[in-house]
Amino acid sequence: MESLIRTSDISGMFLSLSGIVLGILLAVSDYHVAWEPALSLILTTIFLHIYMSSDSRIFLAASVAGAILTAYLSFGRLLSLEALLLLLFSWFVIRLARGTSGTGRVADSFITCLLKGPIALFGAYFVCTHTFGFWLLLLPAFSMGVLCVAADGMEDGFGKNMTAALVVLGLALISAYSFMRILHPAHFIYAVMIPVFLFYIYKMYKSEASVSYRPALAICTFALAVLTGLGFIGYLF
Repeated sequence: MESLIRTSDISGMFLSLSGIVLGILLAVSDYHVAWEPALSLILTTIFLHIYMSSDSRIFLAASVAGAILTAYLSFGRLLSLEALLLLLFSWFVIRLARGTSGTGRVADSFITCLLKGPIALFGAYFVCTHTFGFWLLLLPAFSMGVLCVAADGMEDGFGKNMTAALVVLGLALISAYSFMRILHPAHFIYAVMIPVFLFYIYKMYKSEASVSYRPALAICTFALAVLTGLGFIGYLF
């Protein structure tokens, strides 16, 4: 168990869940959502992340089983075009993540942005609503992707200026999304995380180059996703 915890990359798990959780919460704010497929999707994401981190065949099997269960809970049956397409898309995501790992800093960052941003958010939104939503969702989707790249980049040799620029871009994208929706205080509760991000950016510039703030940025990104989604749900009450 200790070995599994060491190899599971808990910080990375927060990053993997950020786009998924935000997609689910935004779906809840727009539609009536069944919680069974949403919870199954979160559990499947955790299994898949552990498999990617530890290369454990047990968690690969658990990921496949979770994907099948999620498709069944979402569509009510497996022998349907939508469910089969969802399973095919899940296989494509796994192959994309495995096939491009270690191909270079730029390629890895691009794939990370896509997988943990648009693919995660729109995939979760589709599982919960059977629609892909409207184009404005690209803003929070790429916000999550860019913030995940910023956090992972600290382990991949990104400089302080690049990391800070990506964090600012991610915060700007999520802010633009809120301003382009109905202006309401609940849509901006995530703003409490902005000073926290800026605080860690400040500490990054003041610290030695060897100090990594990836765990802190990962938790901040996950908290930003949760607060953003809860804000749009809270607007309904």
